[in-house]
Amino acid sequence: MKEIKVKIIEDKEYQIYIKKGILSSLTEYLSRTIENKKVIVITNPLVNGLYGAKLLSVLKKGGYNPDSIEVPDGEKYKSLITANYLYDELLKRKVDRTTTLIALGGGVIGDLTGFVAATYMRGLPLVHIPTTLLAQVDSSIGGKVAVDHPLAKNIMGSFYQPQAVYIDPEVLQTLSERDINNGMVEAIKIAVISSPSLFRWLEKNIAQFINKNIYLLDELVKEAVSLKVDIVLKDPWERGLRKILNFGHSIGHALEVEAGYQGLSHGEAVALGMLIETKIAHHRGICSEVLEEQIKHILSFLPAGAVHADRRKQESINTDIRELDLNHLCETLTLDKKNIQGKMRFILPETLGKVTLVDDITKEEVIKALEEFKKEWVLC
Repeated sequence: MKEIKVKIIEDKEYQIYIKKGILSSLTEYLSRTIENKKVIVITNPLVNGLYGAKLLSVLKKGGYNPDSIEVPDGEKYKSLITANYLYDELLKRKVDRTTTLIALGGGVIGDLTGFVAATYMRGLPLVHIPTTLLAQVDSSIGGKVAVDHPLAKNIMGSFYQPQAVYIDPEVLQTLSERDINNGMVEAIKIAVISSPSLFRWLEKNIAQFINKNIYLLDELVKEAVSLKVDIVLKDPWERGLRKILNFGHSIGHALEVEAGYQGLSHGEAVALGMLIETKIAHHRGICSEVLEEQIKHILSFLPAGAVHADRRKQESINTDIRELDLNHLCETLTLDKKNIQGKMRFILPETLGKVTLVDDITKEEVIKALEEFKKEWVLC
C-alpha cells in the first residue's frame, strides 16, 4: 500500500491511500478519519450495481450506519439541478454537519458530491472512493469541486479538501476500454507537463495499459498521484504553478460545452485539446515539430482524436468536430474560468516536462490550429 500525505493548511491534513483490495478493508482506515457513524454514499447506477452493495455491507460490518443516493450517469448531470436534488435528499434524511458524504464513482460523481459537501450546511466531511482511472489519477486529487453550466464547464465550484481518498486499482478491471482511454489521457497530460520519464514509460507500455494490466495500472496510479500532489502542495489555490495542470483543458472544456456534455467524453476532449494546443505552441515556435509528433503519436490510440466502442457514436463525434462553428467555439473559450481580463490563457508545451502559460492567445491562431487538426485527422 502507498500512503500520500496532503497538508494544504496548517491545521488540517489528510491521507491518500492506494491499495489493491482496499474496498474490502475500508472501515479499518475510515475509522481514522471520520467520527460520526452516519454516512451517505453518492454514486450512479452502473457503479452502484458493481460496488454499492459491497461497500454498504463493509460499512455496516464496521459499525457504520450507511445510506446511499443514486444520480444519473454522465457529465450533463453534473449540474445545479442534480445538486439541488441531492440537497433535497440530504434534507429528507436529516443529514447534519457531522454526516460524511462518500463519493463512489468517477470524476462526475466526485466533482458533484464534493460540490454538495462544500455547500450543504457550509461543509460536510467528504471522502472520495474513485472508481475510474481518470478519477484515480486526476479528479479525486487536489480538492477541486464543481458543477457545470450550459455555457461553461466547472464554472460554479470551490476548493474543498476531503477527509481521505481511498484508491483501489482492482476496480479498474471492470472499466470499459473507453474509460481506460480517458484515464490514460490525463496520465499522459501529467507526464507531458512534469515527467519525461513517465512519458517514455507510457509510450513503451501503452498497449498493456489499455489491456488493463493490473500491475502496471497500479504503478501508474501511484506515480501519477504523486506527481499531481507534488504540484498541488506547491500551489494549492492555483495562483501559479498549479495552472500547468490545465494543459489541454482550455480547448477541451470548450469542446465539451459545444457538445452539450454528451457524446464527447472529458478524456477525449482533453486529448483533442492537447493536440490543438500543442499545434498552437508549434506555430508560435514555443515547441518543436518533434514534440508535436511525440504527443500526436502517444495519443494515436484515440483514432481521429476520440474513440468509442459504438461506431455510430464515434462517427457522430467526428461529425460534431467536422461541423464545429469555430467562431462560436472561440466565444465559448472567452468564458473559460482560466481567462483573466478578457484574455484567453493557455498552457502550452515547450519540451517534455516543461510548459508555459501564454495569456495572449488569439481567436485567429485557435481557428488556424483547429483547421489544420481537422485536415490531419481527415475530418474536413
